[in-house]
Amino acid sequence: MKKISLLLALLVFAAIGLQSFIPDPGDVDPVGTWTFSAPMAPEGYGAGDIVVVKEKGVFTATMKFGEYAVKGTTVKYDKNVMTFSVYLEGEYINIKASFSAEGIKGTATYSEGEVEFTAKKKVIKK
Repeated sequence: MKKISLLLALLVFAAIGLQSFIPDPGDVDPVGTWTFSAPMAPEGYGAGDIVVVKEKGVFTATMKFGEYAVKGTTVKYDKNVMTFSVYLEGEYINIKASFSAEGIKGTATYSEGEVEFTAKKKVIKK
């Protein structure tokens, strides 16, 4: 019994020690153009871009659906999560986007439910 307890204690300490070697992802810079896909969104809103700009320490977010663009309101960015609202077809849609090195995973919540979306940052060709 003592051997099992000792072994378990060693495994716990080893796991805690290994966590110090895992790199902290840190903050992701959300500024740029992100191409999103929302397969379950209503027709015409399943793909487009989210354009994030930061001027004088304040973030803005604009959603573009082809040539149509709508600016977000109440934009907040904290700990790699951005929230904002857009007004489309007579109602507010609340956007929550979680940023990571791989891209964005998010949700758009409106009167008929919640739609998941993903996005990847557009690469600017020089």
